[in-house]
Amino acid sequence: MLVKQYRFPIAAALIWIFVLLGSRHYMAVNDLTVNELAAELGDLLADHWYGVLIYIVAYLIRPVLLLPASIITALAGNVWGLGLGFAIGLVAGTLSAVVPYAGGRWFAPDEATYDRIRENETRIGRFVTALKDRPFQAILTMRLLYFPYDTVSAVAGGLRIGFLPFFIATAIGNIAGTFAFVGIGASISGDVTSGQMELDPTVFIFSGVILVGSLVLSRILNGDRASHVPAQRTVEGTYPGDPMKPNTSGD
Repeated sequence: MLVKQYRFPIAAALIWIFVLLGSRHYMAVNDLTVNELAAELGDLLADHWYGVLIYIVAYLIRPVLLLPASIITALAGNVWGLGLGFAIGLVAGTLSAVVPYAGGRWFAPDEATYDRIRENETRIGRFVTALKDRPFQAILTMRLLYFPYDTVSAVAGGLRIGFLPFFIATAIGNIAGTFAFVGIGASISGDVTSGQMELDPTVFIFSGVILVGSLVLSRILNGDRASHVPAQRTVEGTYPGDPMKPNTSGD
């Protein structure tokens, strides 16, 4: 029972152990330092047609490895530049949402469980109500508000939200964040692991402005939606206004 409860962290730990041991063995056999290994990995991704496929696969298993999407997205800009990196990062990031979505559908509880959740006047109740009533709008808004990425995907799958509105809303909602982080990665050149790197201030500042702007927009939308959510429900058990009220308290 304990193993089943913690199966994903255990799987992530086992994969990381395998990767670290494999990397250590490869470095020992080829007499490489960490910097040289990182350089070889960058060359592998940038100089071979299958490098894009490797990157996408790595992004797809990111939820299992518990890796921050921001770091992997920035890597696309560092390897392929702003234009191509943005396209690859957007495709990979959107596809990675399919993994927790599929997991949510596979391990979804019965419909009665979600009905009981929707009846509760809690944040998660409004969250589920929004996804069921207006899936495309709700998912797009949650992406723009930077709700927990994999949680939104898993719950959408568990609620059996249609794949097409889920995927399109996720892709549109990912545009600003992907561009910002890819731009940050593209602005950095040189050997990051040794600290010998150069920064393109124009690209970096422009990407920073996009990122800050998207965060400000997120806060504005957050406050606007919070101010329009009524304190009481209607007789039918639903909110007459927008049922979403994102978590801004950090709990």
